[in-house]
Amino acid sequence: MFDIKNISYNFLIISVLKIGYKKTNYLKVKFLYICIQVMCWFAAKTKIKGEFKAKDFFNSVGVNSYVPSYSTRKVWSDRIKKVTVPAISGYVFFELPKIDFNLVNMNPFTKNVVKGIDGSPAKIKDEEIVILKKHLNGEAISNAVDLQEGQKIKVNSGPFVFKKGTINKISCNKVIISIESINISLVLNKSSVVAA
Repeated sequence: MFDIKNISYNFLIISVLKIGYKKTNYLKVKFLYICIQVMCWFAAKTKIKGEFKAKDFFNSVGVNSYVPSYSTRKVWSDRIKKVTVPAISGYVFFELPKIDFNLVNMNPFTKNVVKGIDGSPAKIKDEEIVILKKHLNGEAISNAVDLQEGQKIKVNSGPFVFKKGTINKISCNKVIISIESINISLVLNKSSVVAA
């Protein structure tokens, strides 16, 4: 099963021209060949402050591209201005059925393609791009783990990061945990703990 938004339909039109021996008429036949290809996301390193320019170039040649960004206020000595800045500076994400180095090298604002451990271009899952878009649009990303009293947890942010403890009490968005190794109890946000 293919997801419709991840499929690109490429149309290849083949023209065959058959001309007879006489100058009477000719027959022009066109065949339509539909090729279904699954799209993958890739990332490219961009030149300094060239993220949006690289995205615009990819869009101009018909490639779906994305730069994670957010709006902020910049303060100068004479003015305050609302600007859009990249959330991940120096990178542009683009979607192709397979990597085309000629297309990436044709873009004057990209340096190189991000590669994985094995040296091949790193493929980014569509779900990861969707999560990134949702997070930057302000939608809350829920943690699917249900916490229960007495459950062993690990702190994943703050000054007690990587410490393990036990949940004593749970409220709406807070948990009270006890950390046995240093013999204290803490009140933390639910987003700060994960199941151990």
